[in-house]
Amino acid sequence: MRKLKLYFRLAFTNIKANYRLYVPYLLASTGMIAMFYIILMLAMDGSIGKTYLGAVLGSGSYVVYLFSIAFILYINSFLMRRRTREFGIYNILGMDKPQIACVVFAENLLSYVVSGVGGILLGTLFSKLIQLLLLRLIQYGGNIQMRLNPEAALMTLSGFAVIYVITYIDDLRRIWKTKPIDMLESANSGEKEPKAKWAMSIMGVITLGAGYFLSQFVQDPSSAFAFFFIAVALVMIGTYLLFTTGSIAILKILKKNRKYYYQKNHFINVSGMMYRMKQNAKGLAQICILSCMVLVTVSMTVSLYVGVDSMVESQYARDIVIESYVTSQSQLDEIRSHITETADNDLENEVYYSEANVYISGRDGTYVTGDRAATDATDYSELYVLNVSDFNRITGKNIRLQDGEVGISTSDQNISGTLAINDTVSSVKKIKDEIPSIITSNDSKMMTDNNNVGTVYLLCNDPFAFMKSLGSEDDTVTLTYQEAFDSSLSKAKQEDLCSSLNSEYFKNSQDFDGHANSQAAIKQDYYEMYGGFLFVGIFLGGIFLMATVLIIYYKQVSEGYEDRRRYRILEQVGLSRKEVHRSINAQVLTVFFLPLAVAMLHIFFAFHMIYELMLAFGLNDVGLFFKCMLITAGIFAVIYTLVYWITSQVYSHIVDQQTIN
Repeated sequence: MRKLKLYFRLAFTNIKANYRLYVPYLLASTGMIAMFYIILMLAMDGSIGKTYLGAVLGSGSYVVYLFSIAFILYINSFLMRRRTREFGIYNILGMDKPQIACVVFAENLLSYVVSGVGGILLGTLFSKLIQLLLLRLIQYGGNIQMRLNPEAALMTLSGFAVIYVITYIDDLRRIWKTKPIDMLESANSGEKEPKAKWAMSIMGVITLGAGYFLSQFVQDPSSAFAFFFIAVALVMIGTYLLFTTGSIAILKILKKNRKYYYQKNHFINVSGMMYRMKQNAKGLAQICILSCMVLVTVSMTVSLYVGVDSMVESQYARDIVIESYVTSQSQLDEIRSHITETADNDLENEVYYSEANVYISGRDGTYVTGDRAATDATDYSELYVLNVSDFNRITGKNIRLQDGEVGISTSDQNISGTLAINDTVSSVKKIKDEIPSIITSNDSKMMTDNNNVGTVYLLCNDPFAFMKSLGSEDDTVTLTYQEAFDSSLSKAKQEDLCSSLNSEYFKNSQDFDGHANSQAAIKQDYYEMYGGFLFVGIFLGGIFLMATVLIIYYKQVSEGYEDRRRYRILEQVGLSRKEVHRSINAQVLTVFFLPLAVAMLHIFFAFHMIYELMLAFGLNDVGLFFKCMLITAGIFAVIYTLVYWITSQVYSHIVDQQTIN
């Protein structure tokens, strides 16, 4: 019992003596626990836990937890490296490795208790505020009664207990692996001058260039998804190699330039960075990668959220959108009559039509459908069959077709007098006017450019008869009926109208399968989805930023402790205090802003690929995405500069403490 008290007393004294190292670590750990607890509590809340938003929050909690593991392990390894000499002194004073391990266990336990209790309290304190922020983001008009969740608190504490156990196991590995004499001499053991590994530097240039090439190579959202993680991996590998080997190669080149190197400030800075670049470069690469993660995560989620209105209004141009599937002209007439009656003739800017579509394969006016079309994907096209009367009503044209004649608009200019699909041959009338686009609930505007590659628009007098002629005698032809209109009703009553159609007509009808939706309800769904993305993006961006700041801080503190003896020697050989500070600022400024510059370069080359990903989510406003990216980068640069100013003060203070004494 007496030994146990001694271990905890030593652990408390060590934490207090190393407050510059432990206070930021404890604050960051507390913040991560609080953020994980809040997002987990929201995901587990009964009112949203089973919704799409709950799934987004649940996925976000996994990402937060996985990143917390990597972050705490990284910071703990830094703390252990800084305290190696201290453990060596304990060993010389008579403490063996098991006893040192007990002290380290006490330190980890104290850190866990402080961070765990502080994180749960902080999460509880700000939980309601964060909930209100979430409700604001998703524009939820109701009220979610979020109560304190003991299960979420227990899961949070248990999860982070596992992380601290892992860190303690890593500490034991370090303690048992290191010899006492190595512990004592670790602070004084300088690094050998690193060699310029040109092969690895060239490999870094190649992998980084390959990542940049892939980001420019993608031409559509599907390929962007396929190649995104490959490009990210290549850029990360290239960044690491160029920082660890390429930077040393550049310093070697500067050292060979006598006019540059043999100047007082250049000599000190280049020499100092040369001997520590291998260790610093890892931290710089991590800062660069984390900076990219902050910029990409925040800018993407902000762009999607800000662009919700434009996305919905571009895809759903009218207040009410109705889609149904019909098998006969009589059903078309019946559903049209029922919609008019239910809406009480309050139909403004109304547009309605029916269409059928099928994939075809071939060219030059000869095509096949069905299984035969799937044998050659290189000449795939999508055939849209529309009623010529619908086309005339929508466009105001007056196109007339004879029996056995069809109107065609396609990029295939080789179609001439006849069109053959399977066994159906029709005479062709070329249509030069705009043709209604793919008729789905996602496009109530209906008009598109008639030069779409791989698309054939076909007008006929009777789509049912034409589609049946393409198949067997027993085939039942199903057309998609679309109707969209504006309404003077309030948004709430528009939703009631859609609910009435869905529940009383489509749901209970044995003949019709369909769905009615309002623009207001669709917009609410989008806000729920992208608001959830933004909420998680803010959380992840905050965690990435916190990790970036902490890595920068510890890098500066570490360099300060390593440099202070060196700068004292420089003062002793005649360097003035002003010159010492000028040298410090030049070195810190050069090393500090290098990751930010490289991160901005990565974002520049990744912009095209990221935008293609945005298209997959429905955002096609490149100007909006560029503005969000630019504003995010500007704000991040300001925060980064502020961190530079604070950490440079800490660095200077550490060096001044030694140079004064």
